[in-house]
Amino acid sequence: MAGTSWIHTYYQGIKNGTYTVGRWIEQVYEYIIHGLENKEFFLDLKRANDAIEYFETHCFHTEGPLAPGNITLEVWEKAFYSAVYGLVDANGLRQFREIVLVVGRKNGKTKIASSAGKYTFEREGGYGARVFCIAPKLDQADLVYNDIWVMTTLDPEYIELKERLSEKDEHNKKLYDDAELPRHRMSDLAIPGTNSTVKKIAFSAKKSDGFNPSFCICDEIASWEGDAGLKQYEVMKSGMGARPEGLLLSCTTSGYINDSIYDELLRRATRFLLGDSKETKFLPFLYMIDDVDKWNDINELRKANPNLGSSVSVDYMLEEIAVAEGSLS
Repeated sequence: MAGTSWIHTYYQGIKNGTYTVGRWIEQVYEYIIHGLENKEFFLDLKRANDAIEYFETHCFHTEGPLAPGNITLEVWEKAFYSAVYGLVDANGLRQFREIVLVVGRKNGKTKIASSAGKYTFEREGGYGARVFCIAPKLDQADLVYNDIWVMTTLDPEYIELKERLSEKDEHNKKLYDDAELPRHRMSDLAIPGTNSTVKKIAFSAKKSDGFNPSFCICDEIASWEGDAGLKQYEVMKSGMGARPEGLLLSCTTSGYINDSIYDELLRRATRFLLGDSKETKFLPFLYMIDDVDKWNDINELRKANPNLGSSVSVDYMLEEIAVAEGSLS
């Protein structure tokens, strides 16, 4: 495991036709490979694969037929996580701090976001980690937030720790300090012993000042309307300034709200991937079709659905195409 470069494995699979991807995904991995070859940044294999091992050991399906089993990552997910956690600068610090993932529905974006949130909360974030789950409304922000907590309660490491720390003496007094045990409080998830928290917040740019986030999860940014979404995004991004390895992850399906943060990120992403940008901390993964006229072609749709054949069944996709072909909306 320690010696596997999933970035190179995935890239080779793209080039030899094992994996069907669109132009933007091929270009982002060509950018990464070129950067590694020219030593513009570096791949810390241990750091990348430690994260992947954590996700497959300590993160779980929380609903559906696979729950409550451990998650098993696809190669594209391992390559994605390797880029997020394993690519570092000359000082060994995270190279890319602003990540955008656009992918079709049912391809596990919530699982990807919540697993990363749990990892920062429990391991990578260190003392005083601050994780924020952000969405226009609290019930939407709760999707990732609740997933992090359910994954925590399913983790054998948490179960074992909880049982051990609950032991009492003959006077019914606790034998151990339980400060290291994650807990669900009224306002957040917390580990008092490391002063780490996970919070869910709805749009309120003014109230977000001073949050000092370690990790921001921006869920379904394609639904973040207009000026409010733009301001919220910028406030959280600027708040990470004091965190040398702060991370902002935006996960979404494609959307159709005009002049939103989604449009802004897509403009930045395409400029970046076309080589018309000087940004060095931004990395977009755009799983999208290339030819909109082929929206009902199953092979074209593979480009937007990397889990087609696993979490997204071919039969389901064909049925959705049939429904869409008969519906004007």
